[in-house]
Amino acid sequence: MIKRKAKATLAPTGKDGTGRRPGRPQAAEAGDIGRAVILRAALRMTKTVPLQDLSIVSVARTMKVTPALIHYYIGGRDSLTSGTMNLFYEELIRKWPQETDTWQAGLLAAAKAMYDHFLLYSGVAAYCASNGQFRVFQLLKEGEHDYGVEMLERFIGRVKVAGLSGERTGIYAHLFGDFIINTAYGGSLNMFPSSHRKFIQGKQKSLDPREFPNIAYVRSSPVQIDAATAFEETCHLFLLSISAELSGQKPKFMLPQCLFQNMLSRMNRL
Repeated sequence: MIKRKAKATLAPTGKDGTGRRPGRPQAAEAGDIGRAVILRAALRMTKTVPLQDLSIVSVARTMKVTPALIHYYIGGRDSLTSGTMNLFYEELIRKWPQETDTWQAGLLAAAKAMYDHFLLYSGVAAYCASNGQFRVFQLLKEGEHDYGVEMLERFIGRVKVAGLSGERTGIYAHLFGDFIINTAYGGSLNMFPSSHRKFIQGKQKSLDPREFPNIAYVRSSPVQIDAATAFEETCHLFLLSISAELSGQKPKFMLPQCLFQNMLSRMNRL
């Protein structure tokens, strides 16, 4: 926080102990700061800071203002988190790709836009990977638009045009969305094998191929997997699974996607 110059008399202290009375901040104190400016600053912070670690105090410190000023324009911690999420989705909507000739291309384009956006704001990906509240539905002030709902509506629409039932469309949309979030989060933390290539290859070379023939069979292919590769390959699996259902070959289990999702979920809890 900014250190204030000493005054001849003590300033009246509000209930929050910030040195000002409750109510609208004075113009000199607020400057050009308002709700939109604060939320934009908070969203910028999520490029490096997990959203769940963002607090009124940390945002105030970054903006060099008093926490009371943030409280006045934003409210409590939930309002800060939800407002940041809503701004995140508003930016994503502005990047939303145009309609395409095929459902496959349209779904891939939407997934890529989401993946890139979560990768840019990795702190939002970290929050969504471990929290259910505000992942979609937001706390709104009068006149505000819920961009999380709009994003969900658009993404479900990209799955829907493939022609599956409502039930299967909902399942695919949910699993695909979770996959995108977790892959972006894992990539931001260097959790994929390619980030540990030297160590893994050293361990693989030390194994007797006669004792571990299956590991020897795949050789070094796992160490080539980074976030981008995982994203591309698993998107391909989703499209194959949807196409199989459309041709009447509904799989009993969505095995590749579920295994990958469960693996990432366990990694996130470490």
